[in-house]
Parts: sequence; structure tokens; C-alpha cells
Amino acid sequence: MVAEDFKDFKLKPMKCELNYLSKSDGSAILAQGETVVLASVNGPLDIKITSQSMEKATLEVLFSAKGGKPNVSDRFKESVIRQTCETAILGCLYPRTGITVTIQELEDFGGLLTCAVNCTCLALLNSGLSMKHVVAAVGCALDDSGNLVLEPTYDQIQSAAATMHFVFDSRAKTLVTGFTTGIFSEGAYDEALERCRAASDLVFDFYREVVATYCKVIG
Repeated sequence: MVAEDFKDFKLKPMKCELNYLSKSDGSAILAQGETVVLASVNGPLDIKITSQSMEKATLEVLFSAKGGKPNVSDRFKESVIRQTCETAILGCLYPRTGITVTIQELEDFGGLLTCAVNCTCLALLNSGLSMKHVVAAVGCALDDSGNLVLEPTYDQIQSAAATMHFVFDSRAKTLVTGFTTGIFSEGAYDEALERCRAASDLVFDFYREVVATYCKVIG
């Protein structure tokens, strides 16, 4: 399954397999271009009383880089993904339990965080947890000439004046999470936001294809 062009937008080819891990409640492996991420979901599970919330499930996100010990960048990714997932999961249905999301970087050729968010969403869908909506992450880079590049490559990111990443919900395409680096104008930000919002339709369409194919397999 490959995401097709949408108007003048083009994202990296996307490929996914659900139920990739047999011992998790939900899992997915996702490739966006040459960037590959594996995500698994376990829960709701019993957890220590000291970690329980009376109102909702306690969500833990663990990100493992391809090599080396965890660093500040990995903790940032965990924070972004956790905050994003908390907006999507109906945690109030699972009070006093824990949900653990584990993400493993396999290859990074640009767009690692957006790939990780999208892979996590697919793993959550596979887990069967109740959700308010699904989410789609799209990133872009602003080059030295002021041009916006959707889903830039690793080299384009390294030479970019700024990078912008956005996560949208599937209901109203409302901005759920946004994170940026570099220097850019307000106009460039607004243009990047709207282009990524429109391009998120490609990601949501891809989700539908994946879920439809999976339903046929288990049906």
C-alpha cells in the first residue's frame, strides 16, 4: 500500500504491517520512505497503586534509538508522542490501569518523529483500545531560498533553515501537536501549517487502506 499524490502534494511512499509482534496487544512496523519504525502497545494492565490514576489510564511511552544510550532528543520524542496519544486515547475508560507504548527506531533517513507518531497510531488501532480520533503527523522543511519541502530527506533537514512538524486529528483536522526548530516568519509557519494539514489526508487515507486490508485478513 502506497500513499498517492494529493493535488500538488507528495509524501514519501508508506508501507505498513500490523500485528508484527505476537506478544503485544497491538503492534505495527511502518516505513515512510527509507525511515522505518516499529511500535508496540501493551495494556490496559495492572500497575502499582502509586502510579494509578483514579480518572484515567496512566500512559507510558518508551523510545529506543537505533544505537547508543537514551539522550535528551529521545526524551523529547517520548514527550511529544505521549502528549499526542493522550489526546487520542479514551483513557477515562481504563482508570487505575497502565498502557505502555514502546517505539524502536530501525532506520532514520529523515522524518523519524513523524514516522514514529504515525506508527504509534497504527499500533494503537491494532491494539483495539478505544480512541476519540486517530492522528496523522506531517513534517516540512524551509530551505535557504524560502521554499517549503514536505517530508524532507535527511540531507534536506540538515541544510534547512527551519523544520516544522504538525500532528492533526482525523475529525476536524485540528492541530493536536506542533514542534519546530530554526528561524522562520509567521507567514512561512502559516503556509507550512496549511500545507501539512492538507497533506495529512494522504496519511489518513493510508490508515484506511491498512485497516481495510487487515480486516479482510482476519475476516
